[in-house]
Amino acid sequence: MKTRYLPAIASILIIAIAMTSLAPVFAALPTRLVAQPTLTVVTIAQDDEARETGVMWMGTGTTFATLGDGPHELMSQFKVFVSYNGVPVTPTSTSCQFVEKDKVNPLKPGPQGPWENLVSKPVENPNFVCKFRWGKPGVGVIDVYYIGALSAQYIADYIFVVGAGLTVGRTTVFGTEIQDICVLGFPAPGLTPAWLITKPSGDVHPIYADPLGTYVSCEDLALQEQAMLGLPILWQ
Repeated sequence: MKTRYLPAIASILIIAIAMTSLAPVFAALPTRLVAQPTLTVVTIAQDDEARETGVMWMGTGTTFATLGDGPHELMSQFKVFVSYNGVPVTPTSTSCQFVEKDKVNPLKPGPQGPWENLVSKPVENPNFVCKFRWGKPGVGVIDVYYIGALSAQYIADYIFVVGAGLTVGRTTVFGTEIQDICVLGFPAPGLTPAWLITKPSGDVHPIYADPLGTYVSCEDLALQEQAMLGLPILWQ
């Protein structure tokens, strides 16, 4: 009589062992999938849309004595779009960060090897202010102004980080975007303005077809201009 129950008991034991082996797997699975809120920030550079960078220049002089002379452009413009889970919204807070990218020649070989004889040195730079101007919820522009000294030491390729925050109930959701700003001493050598516009204040606003000329990057032109102005690559 007892042997009739052995197959059933064995089946129960096999199922129990199998469920025990699968328990860690089920424990690792989330009990519920929840979509996290997302604040998305999108920016588009307006000064040089082909290279996707903002462009500023301190003047038209090509020496220390003339740097800052003549028409200058110390403003850069960006379109901005902010959305919360796909819905355009005006953020409750915004921020701008600016990091200058310099090239330096280390005194000692780098940790990877002697070939590391030129390194990038990022340094936070306070010489900018930014203004967000909204046309409708989530859609607007960012005007960036250079307020620092007209000095060759600030000619560089800059990282521009745009931040936005939105308060939803008791939670603040954040989003960020990265852009480039090219600060030059003067437009690429040999270039002349395509047009000069006189503003109501009397200042002249120069229009260049391509301030970077034939240069493929801001960094290359910035390094050349610093050398022209007597600031070669520095030691670190």
